Amino acid sequence: MELKNQVKKYENWIIAFAAMGILAVFAGCRFDYFYDLNDDVLMKDILAGVYTGTPEGHNIQMLWLISAFISLFYRLAGGLPWYGIFLCVCHYGCFFLILKRSLNFCSTLYGKFAVALTEGFFFGGVFLEHLIFAQYTVTCTLLGGTAAFLFFTTDKNLPGREFVRKNIPAVLLVSVAYLIRSEMLLLVLPMICVAGTCKWGSEDRIFTKEHAFQYLTVIGLILGGILIGQISHSIAYGSGEWRDFTEFFNNRTELYDFQKPPEYKEHQKFYESIGLSESEKVLLDNYNFGMDEEIDHVMVGEIAEYAGKNKSAEEPFGQKLVMKLKDYVYRLSHGAGAAGSDYPWNYMVILGYMAVFFTALPMRNNLTPLSQTGRLQRGAGIYMKNAVGAAWKLIFLFAVRTALWMYILMRDRAPERITHSLYLMELCILAAMVLVQWSEIGKIKIKRMGGILVAGCFGLSVLAVFHGSVKAVSLRQAEREKVNGLYRELYTYLSEEENAGNFYFIDVYSSVSDGGIPYSEKMFQDVDNSLDNYDIMGGWACKSPLQRKKLALFGIENMEAALKDREDVYFIRKKSEDMQWIFDYYEDHGTPVGARLVKQVAGVFEIYALSGQRT
Repeated sequence: MELKNQVKKYENWIIAFAAMGILAVFAGCRFDYFYDLNDDVLMKDILAGVYTGTPEGHNIQMLWLISAFISLFYRLAGGLPWYGIFLCVCHYGCFFLILKRSLNFCSTLYGKFAVALTEGFFFGGVFLEHLIFAQYTVTCTLLGGTAAFLFFTTDKNLPGREFVRKNIPAVLLVSVAYLIRSEMLLLVLPMICVAGTCKWGSEDRIFTKEHAFQYLTVIGLILGGILIGQISHSIAYGSGEWRDFTEFFNNRTELYDFQKPPEYKEHQKFYESIGLSESEKVLLDNYNFGMDEEIDHVMVGEIAEYAGKNKSAEEPFGQKLVMKLKDYVYRLSHGAGAAGSDYPWNYMVILGYMAVFFTALPMRNNLTPLSQTGRLQRGAGIYMKNAVGAAWKLIFLFAVRTALWMYILMRDRAPERITHSLYLMELCILAAMVLVQWSEIGKIKIKRMGGILVAGCFGLSVLAVFHGSVKAVSLRQAEREKVNGLYRELYTYLSEEENAGNFYFIDVYSSVSDGGIPYSEKMFQDVDNSLDNYDIMGGWACKSPLQRKKLALFGIENMEAALKDREDVYFIRKKSEDMQWIFDYYEDHGTPVGARLVKQVAGVFEIYALSGQRT
């Protein structure tokens, strides 16, 4: 009997841990975990010491505090894949926290199993691609979405201090999310604010001292966590060298992510005014700008500003707004098979809005007193009141999500890692609303029927896409395996003993993909955290103090000079990529070079030695 009582006491913990374990075993046995993009691989390399030979806290993409924390583990046990472990802990930890809190709303074992299955199939189906191909942008949003879910589902009847204490995990999750990807957290922060406003607006008496203490304290703690992360980051990146690079990084991001370098011939006067020749401008087009030391933060900033003005002139705001609004409606409304549709994420969100509205109608079993007479509202009156209460929340959330979507669409920056993140945040908030409203349905029969209906609709929806998701991720993994095999062959050759003392500069576009399939690495296989003897000729770490530190280890001060003058420095490209640009560049600088093919690798890559005489 004692054992039975203990099991009952920790029933929710047991179910949540079991579901998390089953999901992890399924994903781990069926698939391999990958870093989604080569950007994620470079972040791992910086943290692990692969890039500079020493685990670095300056990860560039993440804020310093979390980077330093992860790099510390690499310093303690450098052979382990700590960054991959960190991402998986975040993903599975969020699944556990959401499921554990969801189970608190279920009183029967059957209901708990239904919730566990529904949420398990969601993570194992709809979210599967991001679970297997991990990307820190999505990880950031999952942490923020989990925080919003936990906050909204906190019992509003708790005393003030207990309410705040109960939300400490949510505060920590938001703080960590900001450290992982500050820009993404700030993008979805308005949705988190919507969740907080709707939660506060659901109180019977909104403007009381206790409620002000509860909600404003949680808000203050969140802002405090963000402030600590930002201040520590600013201090860590406070040197002149890092400040210059940060400006370069931000200008580069603006130019490539939101603008586009204007064509040289059409804008020749502008480029001449900033001292950039046509052969040097090509380095901006092919991303190999590390070749030229004169392409600095000031020049890239001027180009980004000029490109932005030209883009605004070419695309009138009103005309673009209408076009993007149509795109927004299309993406939200179209289903499977439609080109450009966000299915199944969009349909899950639509179903979430419907579930929130209909679970709100029967809340409190028609027993809410009238404000003046004290009589009980019954029938249509209470349903109307509940409908209005749900409607303003949904309209508010939909208005904010529309503004965020239009923001990213108007900026022409809507990759899946961002759009799926917006859907994910929205789903977390909608799911929290459904659970809270369902728990406030007083009549047992209606509550049970409503629970079965909602769980059944979501359950059937995730089951409908589960097989397709597994199949799509399997195909994607097979494609990655094929492409990664080519790059592994190249990097294995570069690390061979006879080549270990050489250094190799890789054309940027030759390093990212093959046949449109991105290159990345597996998280937990073939882990080698030793120093690499190669680097790409551009990218987001180019011209950073980290790159200068890396090149200094090989006695390189200048990429342009090293490629031309040193016999142990080589140039690598894919056979499909042009290399005439490198000859034109040196010719333009008055130092023509020749190129000798040294080695072909995997039938795809070519390694060249450049010399000071054109052949």
